[in-house]
Amino acid sequence: MNKKVDYLIVGQGLAGTFLAFELMQKGKSVMVIDKGLKYSSSRVAAGVINPIVLRRFTVTWRAKEFLNYNPFFYEKLDKYLGKQYHFSLPLKKLISSQDEIDFWKYRYDKEDVRDYIYKELTDVKENLFPTEKFKVGLAKQASWLNISDLLVDFRANLEAKNALLEEEFDFSSLRTNRYKNIEFGRVVFCEGARGKYNPLFKSLPFSLNKGQLITVKNNQLPSDSLLKKKVFILPTSESIFKVGATYSWKWDTSSEEAAHKIEPEKTELLKTHLEEITTSNYEVVAVQTGIRPSIKDRRPLIGQHPDKADVYMFNGMGTRGCFMAPLLIDEFINYCEQGADLHKEVDLRRFL
Repeated sequence: MNKKVDYLIVGQGLAGTFLAFELMQKGKSVMVIDKGLKYSSSRVAAGVINPIVLRRFTVTWRAKEFLNYNPFFYEKLDKYLGKQYHFSLPLKKLISSQDEIDFWKYRYDKEDVRDYIYKELTDVKENLFPTEKFKVGLAKQASWLNISDLLVDFRANLEAKNALLEEEFDFSSLRTNRYKNIEFGRVVFCEGARGKYNPLFKSLPFSLNKGQLITVKNNQLPSDSLLKKKVFILPTSESIFKVGATYSWKWDTSSEEAAHKIEPEKTELLKTHLEEITTSNYEVVAVQTGIRPSIKDRRPLIGQHPDKADVYMFNGMGTRGCFMAPLLIDEFINYCEQGADLHKEVDLRRFL
């Protein structure tokens, strides 16, 4: 049976999910094609939303615009699915040297940073921390998105609407405004790391990196805040924490399974960093890897194919997809439907 939709979306990671949701909210019909790969970076991602680069205490790109838009978007998404996925969560930067203390206060005096961190540093409970006496710097407007539950629940919603085709996309079956028996107005590729191998966008400079994190069980770590030093410690449920993440720029790319092979040395590194923060016993209950769809200039890849009017890409969110994607999705839809301009720093034409 033939089917006709406004948008065919390839990939149901974070970008594809957000795009399908927002399009349906605007009255557009969608069909999502996704095989449900367990190695999707979105399925592994921690979901931390933070406007500050804590290593340098700098404000991220377009931070105020994203922060102003996100609560509206996530409240709407929670209401649509009838469950809360987005949570405010204090972010505590652990500081252990006088140089770090001085730098925190120095950065606070910069106008662009003051809205995102508190000036005063506080003490922490010493019984949790082994050899150093930490100070805590508190970041403002941080939050957490429960990505794994969101993707599963939204997928069920698509299935109930007969809006999900569970298969790997077959490029040989793509024609102008048609894929197999589906007629569409636009096709949007939201493939994450797989975008690097998309034959329609060969010239785009993906710079993929592999991340690994561990999930631990611990009864003493604080469950009411996100801790950050060399790694983050994110509470996701009672006594369960995600710890990560690593970055690897070289790995075995011979197959999907090989690329996502667990690296024991990365697991040990994460455990070492965790033990620099807490002496309390913990149990590693899971180890996960994902490939991040990074771009060489650290900006997303969004826009229309230069030669095919019905083909688009929305990709390259990197580590800040939860933070950037909601507003960028809205801007992308306005670009498609109203002819609005894309922000020049995300428009994929910068590489074409």
